[in-house]
Amino acid sequence: MPLRLISTDFDGTLIGHPDDGRCTPALAGALSDFKASGGIWAINTGRSLSHTLEGVALLSAPVEPDFLLTHEREVYHRAADGQWRDYGDWNRICRARHSELFHRSGPVFARIRSLVAGARDVTLIEEPEGPVGLITSDESVMDRVVEGLRPLHEAFPEFGHQRNTIYLRFCHLDYHKGSALGELCRLERIASTEVFAIGDHYNDLPMLDPRYAAHLGCPANAIPQVKATVHKAGGWIAEARCGDGVAASLALAWQHAAKKRPAAA
Repeated sequence: MPLRLISTDFDGTLIGHPDDGRCTPALAGALSDFKASGGIWAINTGRSLSHTLEGVALLSAPVEPDFLLTHEREVYHRAADGQWRDYGDWNRICRARHSELFHRSGPVFARIRSLVAGARDVTLIEEPEGPVGLITSDESVMDRVVEGLRPLHEAFPEFGHQRNTIYLRFCHLDYHKGSALGELCRLERIASTEVFAIGDHYNDLPMLDPRYAAHLGCPANAIPQVKATVHKAGGWIAEARCGDGVAASLALAWQHAAKKRPAAA
């Protein structure tokens, strides 16, 4: 079946660094060609909605994304008034479930605070409902933090996290880039066989799953775990970094999907 939707991570995938986030010529051409064919483009990111819009403005791609999947769990579409709005009931239910989870997670938060207490290289991000995430000084410190969180997640199965470089967000285990992509496909009536997903880091792994996208890719700068996942699924690991890698992988996935298109009767 032909590709109908591409789900792209933002930081580390479309762009290399936020302060140098312009769309490369190869990426611009790939996105333009895909959209011209009737394809749908969703940005699937850990950024907030407002931060995503800032990034999209800086990216200055020749075409606009059709959907924004933000905070690694929320689904937005552009409404008739031009504003980005919740798509269906997903975001409302997602927020309610996270609020309920955080409300009863006092023991979890107490153990998290104890885990990072006195650590100068770990900053806990506190909001009224409790800790929402943390930042470490470098990725080796984050590796140790994640290992320390493992018994906690085993004791509280619904309580999970999403990690990207030195940033970590606490979340309900059911909500991630994969489940958000799955909800978008349900609303748009798109099969996983018609979806291409590409990312570079840990928080992209849930969408780099054949349950949500049959066609997978990653740029050359992807972490080893992402490359291994894409390779195992028969996807495309680009030789180019970031946006140029997206363009190359998308071209291969598009060609592959076209070859599998059923012949006309």
